[in-house]
Amino acid sequence: MRALTIQVLGCVRYLRPDRNPLRRPVDRVHARLVAVLTAVFLVTGVIAALLMIHFVGGAGLRAEHHQARARYQVDALVTATGTAASRNGIGQETRLRWEDRTGGVHTGTVVPTGDDRVGVHRRVWINQKGHLTARPRTHAQTLTDTTLAVFAALTSLTILHAGVYAAVNRRLERRRMALWEDAWAATAPRWTGRS
Repeated sequence: MRALTIQVLGCVRYLRPDRNPLRRPVDRVHARLVAVLTAVFLVTGVIAALLMIHFVGGAGLRAEHHQARARYQVDALVTATGTAASRNGIGQETRLRWEDRTGGVHTGTVVPTGDDRVGVHRRVWINQKGHLTARPRTHAQTLTDTTLAVFAALTSLTILHAGVYAAVNRRLERRRMALWEDAWAATAPRWTGRS
């Protein structure tokens, strides 16, 4: 805990403006760069997170409500089970027959479960046209998608800000090295006695 406190105080001391004669203007520019990039990251991070929540979360909620209205479960009768050829090769499938809300009879195939036998009833999801479909979107899926979108946005912003910081810091470091070389060229003859 003490080490963290020392690091935080060191950062505050580095970032605060002072009249230290040993602090060069390039060091002050670097301190301002860190402060500005941190503030920009915090503001853009909050905005990006709110936008992801609004757009991705809103789209997920709309899909939840739409699918809850447009899909429903019915009892289907297993008419056949067995092996069938598909695009992915040969696999197992279960053939079903069901009635929609209007009384229309439909058939289709699904992936088998362990207890599929001819004559057994099975619950399936269908759409308003009576065709097989997936279960409606859950709220947990919407929350997961929204969380992943926020995480992706913040990760992208972090990479962008790190890139900007690295590019500007490289230029400032070159400037620091040039200033150091100039200062050493002026000081070295006095210290070493060589001109």
